Parts: sequence; C-alpha cells; structure tokens
Amino acid sequence: MWKTIQTWLSQKHEINYLYFSIFFVVLSICSLSHLLFLEQPLWGVRLCFFLYSAGQALLEVWAFIFIAYSLKRWAPLWTFFLFIAFSFILLLIHFTDFTLLRLMDTSIAYVFKFLFGRGFDHLLTALRALNLNWEMTMLLFASLILIPCAGLFLYWATSKLARRKPWTLSQGQIALAIIATGGSLLFLEILFHPHLDRLLYDKFQKRLPLGTTFLAPTPHRIALPHSLPSFRDEKETREKVPLCKARNKKNLYLFIVETLRKDFLTPLTAPHLMSFAQENINIQNSSANANWTPLSWFAIFHSGLPYDWTAVRDHWTNGSIPLQILKQMGYKIRVYTSAELHYFSMDQLLFGKENALADTIEDYSTDRTLEPCDRDRACIDAFQRDIAMRKENEATAYIFFFDGTHSEYSIPKDFPLQFTPCAKQIDYLTINAQEIEPVKNRYRNAIFHIDSLFGRFFQTLKKEGLYDEAMIVITGDHGEEFYEDGALFHGTHLNRCQLEVPIFCRFARQKNIAPPRATHVDIFPSILHYITRKDQFGSLFDGRSFLNKKPPLPYRVTVLQNGPDTPIEFALISDQAHLQLRFCSPDIYRQTELEIISLQVDDKIKGPTPQDPFTLFPGALDLLFRQK
Repeated sequence: MWKTIQTWLSQKHEINYLYFSIFFVVLSICSLSHLLFLEQPLWGVRLCFFLYSAGQALLEVWAFIFIAYSLKRWAPLWTFFLFIAFSFILLLIHFTDFTLLRLMDTSIAYVFKFLFGRGFDHLLTALRALNLNWEMTMLLFASLILIPCAGLFLYWATSKLARRKPWTLSQGQIALAIIATGGSLLFLEILFHPHLDRLLYDKFQKRLPLGTTFLAPTPHRIALPHSLPSFRDEKETREKVPLCKARNKKNLYLFIVETLRKDFLTPLTAPHLMSFAQENINIQNSSANANWTPLSWFAIFHSGLPYDWTAVRDHWTNGSIPLQILKQMGYKIRVYTSAELHYFSMDQLLFGKENALADTIEDYSTDRTLEPCDRDRACIDAFQRDIAMRKENEATAYIFFFDGTHSEYSIPKDFPLQFTPCAKQIDYLTINAQEIEPVKNRYRNAIFHIDSLFGRFFQTLKKEGLYDEAMIVITGDHGEEFYEDGALFHGTHLNRCQLEVPIFCRFARQKNIAPPRATHVDIFPSILHYITRKDQFGSLFDGRSFLNKKPPLPYRVTVLQNGPDTPIEFALISDQAHLQLRFCSPDIYRQTELEIISLQVDDKIKGPTPQDPFTLFPGALDLLFRQK
C-alpha cells in the first residue's frame, strides 16, 4: 500500500506551466496594484501585505495546478476541460473583484448579496434597479459566455508552447509546494500580526486574492447594558396606535429622490429646490439613516432604525404604520414611481400585502423603453393630470419616487447641459479618481433635470391654488461618493458623502424654525405631529418630531447595508465624533457585546477604546438598546 502511494506521489507528468504562470501574473497584478497605491503611511505593514498577497496568489495557482493535475490523471477528460473553463471564470471573478475594489472599495461578495440574495425573480429586479447602460450589460453577459471559451483556447495555445521546453512535476512535489507556501504565509502573518489593528486589517485584507488571512487582530469590544430589544411586533404596535384626529388636514406631497447628495444642491444645480429651501424649513444637519435605498425607505416610512429592516420585512404584512395612521384619518394615498418598488419586496413593506394602503400606484419603473429621467417626467405628467381631476375637500398623500439621479445619472437627450465636460456614460472599466469631474458633471446635470421637474410641480400647485396650504417634504434616500473616501457610488461607507441628504419641508402656516439636526426617522413623526397637533407617537417610532421644542439628540444613527441580510454594522455620529460599531453575529437581538470598528474625532482617526461609546456618546447605547 505504501509503495503504491509512494509511486503515485513520485510519478512525474508534464504541466502547462505557461498557462498557470499567466494566472499567477494576473492575480498578482490585480491584488498588488491595490496595495501599492493604497494610502497608508506605515510602509512596513504595506510591505508585509504586499508579500502576503503575492504568496496567496502563488498558493491559489498551486491549488489550481494540483486539481488540474489530479483530474487529468485520474478523472474523465471532460472534467479536466470543464475545470479549465471554470478556472478562467474564477479569473473573471478576480478581475471583477479588482474592479469593484477600485470603484467602490468593496469586494465581489457585495454584488452577490444584491443579485443572488433573494432568488431569480429578485435577480431580474436588481439588474433593472442598477440602471446599467446597455453596453456594460451586454459586456457582462458576453463575458460569461466567451470567458470559458477563451480559457480553453489559451490552455490549448500555451500547452503547445510549453511542450517545447517541458516541465514535469509529481503530485507529491505539488502538494509539498502547497504546504510550503501556506506555511510561509502563516509564518509571515505571525510576524506582523501583533502590529495590526482592526482598522488596518479590514482595509488591507479584502484586497488579498483570497480575501482573508489565517489570523485576524483581536477586536475591541464593549459590553452592552442589555441586549438589543426585539423588533416591534406588528399586532402589538397596531394596537398602540391612538385614535387620531386630523386638525391640519392638508395635502401631503412627499418626494424621495434617489441618490441625492446634499452638498451638490446649489443655486446652480437646483435653483427651484434651493429657492424652496430658503423660503421654508431647511434642516442644516440632515442625514439618511442608511447608505442604501431599502434601508432608507424603511427608515422614512416606518420611522424605525434600519437594523430592524429584515425582521420587519419578513414578519409584517400590513405595511407602514404612519401610512396606516394617514388612512385612518381619511387620507387617500397616491404613489408615482420611477424607481423599482419591487426591489427586495419594498412595495409590500411600505404599502402592505397587495399594496393595500395605496389607492393608486403609477409605476413606470418596468417600462424599459423609457430612460429613468423620462420615467421621472412621466410621474409629474401623471400627477398634473390627477391634480386637475381632484375632488374638492379630499385629503391626499401624494408620494413620489424619482430615479434619474441614480447610478448612470440619467439626462434627456434633448436637455441642455448646464455643466461640462459631461461624461456620455459611465465607463466602469476605466473610470478613476483623477478623471472623475465629467462624471460629477453628469450627476450635476441629472440633478438639474430633477430640479426642473420640481419647478413644474411648484408651478402646478400654485396654478391650482394648492401651494399655500400644502404640506411638502423633499429628501433623498442616500448620498453619493466620488472617491472622496476611496470609493465611488454608495452602499459601502458610512461617511458624509454617502449619508448627507437634504430634508426640505413646508408645513402650511407653521413657523419655519428648523431644528439643528434630523434624520429620516424623524420625517413621519413630524408630519403626524403637524396633522394632529399632538406629539403622541413616541412609543411607536424611533424618530422624534422636529416640530416640538425638545432639543434633538446630539448624535445620529446610521446603518451599513448588508444586502438581503440583517445589517450588522452601524455608526454613531455627532458633530465631533464618528464611531463605527459591529454586532458580533447576525443574530443582533441576542447580543451582549459590540465590536468597535473605527473611531474618528475631529476628522482624525484614533485607536478606539472600550470607554469611547460611553464618553463620546453619553446615554446613546442605553437609549438605542432600551425596550421598545
């Protein structure tokens, strides 16, 4: 038996060293290029990760060689060729990971969560919601077909060249190479592991070929005063809803604009919106409670902190409590949407099963013959038609979801450009921080077009004699980053760029005194407070009315998206400090500890300590983890 194993391990065969050398070069370039240009003053740490990255690329290639060698020798030939095709798909995955890290500072796991987290039907909805241009969409699908074929062709071509100077190895030698490479990586990691903190580790490890290491730094953890209370029970919450009487029964016009970053709103990019903000309530320190659409919509319509999003989504059936209160007070609810309401079943989360809370829904999101900007315009067209046919003395909540400022930043072809040079479309393969200005100008032009629709809206209300008595709320679901913190777009960082959104309000005959700060969860408590003239919903919501005289909380809570899964990271943000925390497991309602990820004080990164949450945010954890 031992002789048989010894013969099996020592018998040598040719390997296609050229093919696997190409693999090693591509993997190394993808990983090392990130580490080489990553901003980090500690060159020793960067050098260690540089060596570790090259070692991981070598380890992965040796594993490929071992599998290919074994299949070619012991399995049917078709399995060997299937593996070669599959290996090239893995190379495509590595390149995609490289591109996502360059664009968004996040790994390919981010995309898999979005696209494959809720089944095939959700996959199609998610692809529609991304608003990718047709060239990029066709390139992605063509890659899935052509890449395996290219891999087989490359293997055939390199094998012919390799036979001119053959290189033979035994299976034992390959296994020894794997063990030696893995052992060297472990030894290197033991050497530099004591010099790493969690923030440095998180920054570097996702750029490694395998995306992880053998060891990880010990996290900074704090003990919680008590575990996070469970999400609100739907039946109990509905029973707590007081019998409400509308004393200011005005029409409500609520706008949620996709990807609307506040500091991009200026008199040049958004003259109508800025004029409205100047005349009404403009909350200076306004923020989203998340950096991703479904979480932000949940925060707005449920007035709940978004770490409860998945639990409510999976257990509630009757939709938003604030909308139910509006219906109880006799409001009609009309919805106009350019954005994809079916994304992660958000339509049912907001409007209940079969959208029972909505009297009408004008949904243009599925009309792919229209660009997002044209779908936004169709929403205003439909609104103008409906408002002209309205019934007298009928209170209505008009809810708008605009999508033109998302992703590709949609602009009508005949729309005059106000900001140039303007990118014709986003080239995801070549875009970089040094040449971002044309993309930012495209975003500005998309905002300018959205603003023109608001101009039509304000003009329509004034023409119909409805503006003076109107209740209007305008916000964005989240912001957008343009490499200010190393990423593009949103959904990756809990920073100012991805979180700061406008909250502009008009409450008819209400004194326009803006509170110093507010977030999405505060919007509906304020609306209901204005309509009923009572601030009586404290036990139902996490938000607080900004129409009362109580000072707002000195901090805000924002949650990092986790795809279809329960969010586990969040941040406490004040005027001076930014503290990011993580639940230690996805079962967030049974946590007794939190991990401290990072801390910034006065825009300077500091090493966190377990005392920071209690000294920098006194009372915050007690309030967040109170029983609901």
